[in-house]
Amino acid sequence: MKGNSRIIGVVLAGVSTWLLASYLQSAMRRHHKKVSKQLAKEAHQCWEGEGGTIIDAVPRPVAG
Repeated sequence: MKGNSRIIGVVLAGVSTWLLASYLQSAMRRHHKKVSKQLAKEAHQCWEGEGGTIIDAVPRPVAG
């Protein structure tokens, strides 16, 4: 019986460690995405402030 409780304890510790690691990984991913988006926005605004113009992509004619 003592062995079963140890096994259950180890399994619970492993599962909780895995859940914590996946939560931290997703939190880091969200933070990185937020920072990247903010930097892109700032670069875009800075570029427009220097006289840059936004050029929309020209749609290509459909071959057919």
